[in-house]
This record gives sequence, structure tokens and C-alpha cells, in this order.
Amino acid sequence: MGEVLPIRTARLTVRMMTPARDAEVLAAYRNDPAVAKHQLWDLPYSVEDARKMLDGQTADDQLVPGGKYQLAIEVDGVVVGDVFTAIDETGGTAEIGFTLATAHQGCGYASEAAGAVVAALFDQLGCVRVYGELDPENTASQRVLERIGLIHEATTKQSFLWRGEWTDNMSYAATRSEYDEWRHRPTAPPGDVQLVELDWRTERTYRHLRTHHSQERFVDPTWLSIVEAHFPEEIDGAPVVPWMRGIDADGQPVGFLMIAEVTEHHPEPYLWRLLIDRLHQRRGIAGRALRLLFERLRAEGHATLITSWGEGPGSPRPFYERLGFVPTGEVVDGETEARLELTADGASRAGAQ
Repeated sequence: MGEVLPIRTARLTVRMMTPARDAEVLAAYRNDPAVAKHQLWDLPYSVEDARKMLDGQTADDQLVPGGKYQLAIEVDGVVVGDVFTAIDETGGTAEIGFTLATAHQGCGYASEAAGAVVAALFDQLGCVRVYGELDPENTASQRVLERIGLIHEATTKQSFLWRGEWTDNMSYAATRSEYDEWRHRPTAPPGDVQLVELDWRTERTYRHLRTHHSQERFVDPTWLSIVEAHFPEEIDGAPVVPWMRGIDADGQPVGFLMIAEVTEHHPEPYLWRLLIDRLHQRRGIAGRALRLLFERLRAEGHATLITSWGEGPGSPRPFYERLGFVPTGEVVDGETEARLELTADGASRAGAQ
């Protein structure tokens, strides 16, 4: 099996925690109410509590089947958080968790450290499945698990006893094949992006595209969008008229786009849905697809495009504002409405995303 620890990444060292070296710093950030909010331990959390948890861990320990480990995340020799892993006795499955001190959150350290541990669990220990469980309200940790290749599997109701109450529990996991698909996904900008007309022969190839679970609060899945297109809602006394297209990148289905067309009752086009599959995000595809839409709308004589977005952690608001969408001051069905002036400058900005 060989030695796994320490693990060194571009910015971090992940090593075994020990009572003498790490109990005080571990207790210090665990005592922060903001850190403990979604975690299992109770406050106050003492240095003695930390020593008991780390008892038996030594600097030379390695990850082996049947063990539970608290691993330090170091940046330039400073402990900024930890990664937890528990490996079952067969070595086939392992649990992953992580905690970051408040002052070091938002720097990508959790994703970098936990991602390196997950890679080691698969590649060096031979695990066939890695999973993580968390509070469904912990959106930040959901996004970390998604960034390291884990997929939402279930949210079970009142299944976890937490601080005296039965609460919901969320599970993420990846099998070896799912993890390999994630880490070998294309990451470079595609050479070609096209909007593809959907019919009975093509729509099924787009129907199963999916965002990350944490993004489902802001965009409905493609299959539901297609249903809504066939049974459009009425706005201002008349049903909206959908125009939908699949998004292809280098000939591969990667996304879905839908607008509500201009009609007698609806004077502005409305960007109704934009979805990029989780395996193809951060490649600039959404912006290029919108540029194609902008070109079509301008050619038809339209001067503006409206859309709306939900607010909160992970909201697409920054993406749309970079394109030039400006909030109108209206809130529609709980979402922020915004308008884009369809200028050539707007199209070029969209293409740069």
C-alpha cells in the first residue's frame, strides 16, 4: 500500500494530527460558534476534548483500513483546519469530512485538502466508494464536496440525531468510476459551441444533463424545463411561448437554454432557463451560448433581454451581472429581475465568460 501521509499539494500539507502538537489549535477553532454551527461537537470544546479525540494518533501513522483519522491542513506550517476520514475494515469504502478555521475560509483550502485525500483514498488505498454526510443547511460544504467530485445521493428526513433533535441528513458520494469521470472531465474552453434544435430524436440526450445539487435551488433540471415548455404557464393573461435549444460543445451535449418569446402580451424576451451540466461548468460555455442567443435576438430587432435569479450562497447573480444584466428593482416570484441592453459590447462580454 505504501505511505500516503504527508500529502503535499500546490499550497498545502496534509499530515496526521497529534495530541501534543495540535490539540490547542484544534480546540481554538472548534470553539468558534460559526465553525461549530453545522458540526457534531458541542460548545464549549476544550483542549482536553481535543486531546481525547486525537489520543493514539502519532506523527508516523498512516491511513489503513479500519482506522479513523483527523488530519491537519497546514499552510506554510500554520494549521488552518483539518480533514477527517474513516476507512472501513475492508478498505473498500471511506468517509470524508473537513473543517476550516473561520479566518481561512473562502480560500479554497478545504477543496484542495479534501480533494487530495479523496484522490489518495481511491488511488493509493484502493477504495471503491468515498462518501460524506452533512447538514442540508450547510451549503458551503455541499459546494466543497461537489468541487472534489462527489455527487448528491440522498437527503433523508429526520434521520440524524443532532444536539437532541432528529434532523435531516444529506449524503454525497462517488464510486471509483464516477470519480474518474469527474477528474478526467474536459476543463479547457471548447473549440465550438452551438445551439441545437430539439425534437423527439434529440431531446433525450439533453434530458438527463444535471447541475450540481447545490445549484438546483436556482435552476430546474432539463427534464422539468422541457415539461414546462410543453405546458407553459400564463403570465399577464396569456401563456408564454417557449423557445428552447440544447447547447453543444465540440459536438457533445453539455447544456440547455430556453427563453420566453416576445408576444402581444409579453413585450420583452425573457431568459427562462440556462443550465450547464456539472461535468462541463467553468469552461466558458454558458457565456458563449448566451452570445449566440444575443445575436439571434438582435437580428430579430430586440433591444433588451430580461431574466431573474434567486439570491443566496451560490446564486448566479455575479455571472449575470458580469454580462451586463442590471437589476430592475423588481422582485418576481421571489427572484431578482434584471435587464440587459442587447449591445455589441454585451455580446463580447458574454463570449469572454
